[in-house]
Amino acid sequence: MFENFTPPPFVTFAIPVFFLLIGIEVLIGIKKQKEFYRLNDSIADLSTGIISQLWGLFQKGAGLVAYFYIYEHFRIFEFSLTNPLAWVLCILGWDFCYYWAHRLAHEVNFFWAGHVIHHHSEEYNLVVALRQTGLGGLFSWVFYVPLALIGFHPWMYLGSGQLNLIYQFWVHTKAVKRIGKVGEYLLSTPSHHRVHHAINPKYIDRNHGGIFIIWDRMFGTFQVEEEECVYGTVKPLKSFNPVFANYHYYADLFKQSFHAKGILNKIKVFLMPPGWYPAEGNQPAGFLPIPEVSARSFVKYDPKPNGEVRSYTTAWFVGVLLGSFAFLLFVTQFTILSQALFSIWVTLSLISINAMIEGKSWGGTLEIIRLILGFGLLGYFGLGWISYAIGIVFLLMAGFYLYRNQTSAHRSLQLQNQ
Repeated sequence: MFENFTPPPFVTFAIPVFFLLIGIEVLIGIKKQKEFYRLNDSIADLSTGIISQLWGLFQKGAGLVAYFYIYEHFRIFEFSLTNPLAWVLCILGWDFCYYWAHRLAHEVNFFWAGHVIHHHSEEYNLVVALRQTGLGGLFSWVFYVPLALIGFHPWMYLGSGQLNLIYQFWVHTKAVKRIGKVGEYLLSTPSHHRVHHAINPKYIDRNHGGIFIIWDRMFGTFQVEEEECVYGTVKPLKSFNPVFANYHYYADLFKQSFHAKGILNKIKVFLMPPGWYPAEGNQPAGFLPIPEVSARSFVKYDPKPNGEVRSYTTAWFVGVLLGSFAFLLFVTQFTILSQALFSIWVTLSLISINAMIEGKSWGGTLEIIRLILGFGLLGYFGLGWISYAIGIVFLLMAGFYLYRNQTSAHRSLQLQNQ
């Protein structure tokens, strides 16, 4: 059954609609003279989204195999895929499971390590909805095992999850204030989800619902939007590197656990909420304080490359984005090796692009390396040798130019920071 299984394509075909809505939000911001977007932050957000989709190709199998096994051997009921009531129940059940998965992702350090990337952005717009983890999918499936036991078909389970994800896209906006009393009472709305992304102390760990806000009302985690929200994480990432954003919190946890005294404390590092620290010497265990913040005084991480670097990185990012989307549309036609090679190259490309935006001294060098590897990849996929040779010469020239430009930009940034 699993070998011939084709997952629902809802999210893939929703992507063009996502970008249409992003364009509309940009126009609303221009009309209202409000800055909803920063180019550097949006490229960083979309970079993590691309990596999430590509890395996810190699993670979803384990969770899906487990779901199939439990469904086939232990299901209590069996629902038809054409039964509308079954779909309603599955969507409700999926959202209930999501509430607890999402809540624990904020209350347990190990799960937070896979979710924190979604909260790194210091902006709040529709692009932030696409900022997703590339590693969290390894563990999140365990929360949805009850749906297999009840008897929801794997296609229905995946379809409900994709519909949940598609719904959550629109709530990541400042362009919509309220949607009316009934909607605000039952549904997760932009107002409720702005609270969820805020780092104001009163807003921390609130409003976890995906489609419905009723779970938060039932289990005591609801908070209405009152004071203006400040976005990001309590400890700012201050980096646009999409790979670092994925692994940094895991690294911090293992480092903290290594230095913690006693086996119990080493384990508790992973199980306690974010901000907890173990006892050390005469210092008892406790939580780091959550500082007060103000939208007026909050300083965002905002590196500003020169015009040439900005144009170059934006053009290449758009190319990588479109190439990744096309690849995902036809991913089943590629071998696992081809998928892995393409994913590695895209990952290197996104690291390089964001490094150049940030003015990293090594950004130009990595750019040259990934350009050469990129045309090597095209050769692997069957590009003719003449076009292959011309492409290498052209991109080496582009890389050399950019390296010089990037070095100059890095020196300028250093002078600005002195």
